Amino acid sequence: MVQRLGLHRKRLTLTLLVLLAGTAITLTTPPLLGAIVDAVAGQAGRGRITALGAGLVAATLVGAGLTYLGGRMLVGLVQDTLAGLREDVFDAAVRLPADTLESSGSSDVVSRVTGDVEAVSEAASGALPQITGAALTIVLTVAGLAVLDPRLALAGLVCVPFQWHATRRFLARSHEVYGDIRRLESTRGQTVIEAVRGAETIRAYRTQGTHLAELAGRSEKAIARQRDGVRLRNRFYGWLNAAEFVGLAAVLATGYVLLGRDAITLGTATAAALYFHRLFDPVGVLLTSLDDIQRATVGLARLVGVTDLAPPHGPAPDPVRDHAPLTAPAPVSVPDPAPVPREAAAGRTPGHVPPPDIAVTGVSYTYPGATRQALRDIDLTIPGGTTVALVGASGSGKSTLARLVAGVGRPDRGRITAGAGTGSRYLVTQEVHLFGGTLADNLRLARPDATDTELTAALKETGAHWALEPGRGLGAVLGGPDGTPLDDGSVQHLALTRVLLADPPVLVLDEPTAESGPATGAVLGEALARVTRDRTSVIVAHRLEQARDCDHIVLLRDGQVTEQGTHTALLAAAGEYASLWRAYTNETDHRTAPGPSTGAVTPGTDKEH
Repeated sequence: MVQRLGLHRKRLTLTLLVLLAGTAITLTTPPLLGAIVDAVAGQAGRGRITALGAGLVAATLVGAGLTYLGGRMLVGLVQDTLAGLREDVFDAAVRLPADTLESSGSSDVVSRVTGDVEAVSEAASGALPQITGAALTIVLTVAGLAVLDPRLALAGLVCVPFQWHATRRFLARSHEVYGDIRRLESTRGQTVIEAVRGAETIRAYRTQGTHLAELAGRSEKAIARQRDGVRLRNRFYGWLNAAEFVGLAAVLATGYVLLGRDAITLGTATAAALYFHRLFDPVGVLLTSLDDIQRATVGLARLVGVTDLAPPHGPAPDPVRDHAPLTAPAPVSVPDPAPVPREAAAGRTPGHVPPPDIAVTGVSYTYPGATRQALRDIDLTIPGGTTVALVGASGSGKSTLARLVAGVGRPDRGRITAGAGTGSRYLVTQEVHLFGGTLADNLRLARPDATDTELTAALKETGAHWALEPGRGLGAVLGGPDGTPLDDGSVQHLALTRVLLADPPVLVLDEPTAESGPATGAVLGEALARVTRDRTSVIVAHRLEQARDCDHIVLLRDGQVTEQGTHTALLAAAGEYASLWRAYTNETDHRTAPGPSTGAVTPGTDKEH
């Protein structure tokens, strides 16, 4: 923040000069009022009183105008600085390692670039100009009191111990309270986001009550901490009011004594009382704004925390390539013929990187804060150009292994290698992402220099013909209040099309068709087969027919590989995979039994025709 303000030194200097001039001119009003009192008491001529009155009006108008102008200049300067800070935070957020983002939760990142920026922005737009003006007013007012009579200035200092006590106690506790409030609001937001994303699953398992209770519990914690903040502020304001009373009483009593001794004039005593009374607002603004400043400081610290965590610009470290080696025993496997790479896809460029072999050796991994290992001594070899399916129950370690292969995070032990000079690895998750903009904008995220012809060819090659229907096309606006809505299956279809445009040698797909319905599942399955061709691919399969079509299947249970081989070989072995297959096919047959409707669904519409 300070560095960004430093980029506007001239604007900052000019702004401070304008504010200083406005404050100084405004503070001439108490002495002018005092002079008017003395002139009236001394029966001065009408001309002098009129001149003093005109000076008072002029000083009030000019001071107010300069103060207003300086405040506007300061708000503009700070908003420009905050705009740059927001861009820095967003840039840092998209460069953060994926495992760092996942460990904190999407709501935490969203709250930082929205709620925390808003807190800083509100403080900068409202509190900062007031604080700057208040600080200048306090300094010049105390100097004015000292010029009138040092004894009056000393009398006014009686309030300082009260203000010091109140401020010290407030600062000692408020940072912790406001930090807790921001964190609790973030966790509450994460609960809401997770519930909304998984609404269908929650309804299917009838766990609405559990999720509502969790949300209520987190909301109650946040509200309780907010009440602590309110009580803290109320006590703080009470002490400030007491300090104002004590200080003004001391100035009035001292002025009375000095006036009785003819040490000062009535005008001087009046000016001193007005000077101190004018301190009520700036001192109150300065100290009560500590509430806004503390919240803004917490928000600013969270924003800066994102920029500090982000890696520097340039080539990102390669977690797969940089793993330290470790030898581990080989896992149990079902013998089968070595997988043969499928036919190379047409249209490859001469510079296309050949699909590499991937070797996973002795890999173990535990999530931060967890006591149970997610993966234990995994050994796996994936020949280049083949597709491997990872299957198993929920929590077996499928997604964890896939993400480590994709380079998201590092194993605690072991090594993952993906050949020499393999180029990029591409990860497609089960979460759907539709970005505001046109269809072409969404596709060009994978390859910004792709032409419209290449985008159209990629859509056709992955079977996304629905995206080119009349009324849609590359220029169709997607997402947002004015955009064309798409169902989750169609959004994931676009994600698979982006794979074709990116053309990575290594592809990792974490349940890529999980969001599709029964009608769009077949279309996505064909697109999946197309994008995995001639790549080294790892698929976390929640539907076993996807695993059946892969070159190799790996079954995990409790973070370990229990079986691996081709679909045919695993069925012949009559082991755990065979049992899963029988259960799955029985359930699938039951779900797809003929019913009263034989309508088909067009992808992207969720409507039968």
